[in-house]
Amino acid sequence: MESRLLPEERRRRIVQILERSGSATVSAIAKILGVSISTVRNDLNFLESQGLIYRTHGGAVAKERFSPIYQKSISPFSNLKHRIARKAVTFVEPGNVIFVDSGSTALIFIEELIRSGIECHVITNSLYIINALVDVEHMPVHVMGGEFRKRTMNFLDPEPDLEKYRIAKAFMGVSAFDKEGTYVSNLFEARFKRFVMEAAKEVFVLADSSKYGKISASFIKNWSEKDTLICDKNVQIKHARVIEAR
Repeated sequence: MESRLLPEERRRRIVQILERSGSATVSAIAKILGVSISTVRNDLNFLESQGLIYRTHGGAVAKERFSPIYQKSISPFSNLKHRIARKAVTFVEPGNVIFVDSGSTALIFIEELIRSGIECHVITNSLYIINALVDVEHMPVHVMGGEFRKRTMNFLDPEPDLEKYRIAKAFMGVSAFDKEGTYVSNLFEARFKRFVMEAAKEVFVLADSSKYGKISASFIKNWSEKDTLICDKNVQIKHARVIEAR
């Protein structure tokens, strides 16, 4: 038997579910509310028509998840990330073609870069970065495609076509690093980042010291001479330079 919630209350609760969890499937929402799948589908279509959510295949995503403000609000170590981002901006030169990775530090970096007024070309796979640059006239954006990952809000192609780009500098995020190299939790993401880092003339890894020595499943690559780690502390790594963001 279906719940006797009025449509307005039911839809309000759906929005609350999505805002709390970021996304949800039709079947999960139906189970929580005690209504049919067809009822949930109709409600989701209505909510999307009102601009309150985004529909996905099999479910929906909270609209706030597409906002850079949301990504920043869930970011730990915010002060350290701002220090790292501000330091990273000093390495961008006018006219550079740069790749900007997904992640909260990369988002803070792009906002600092926008404030700097430096004219450059940005290549990215992050929906958050794209949204942040929508109204920025002096920074053309090139988007790399692939499978859209709803949890991280980025596009991921394990074999990206990078030959058409001449990336001067890549500003990368990682899940973990140690004196040997860099890591992320997902094998396909590691492969994607490796392609980008190998294609770029210079690589800047933006990572706070909480990630040093942290265990993460997938190895990206060893440090090399073209790599620079920008960190809040002067940690020890091999074959690359470390710049402390003060």
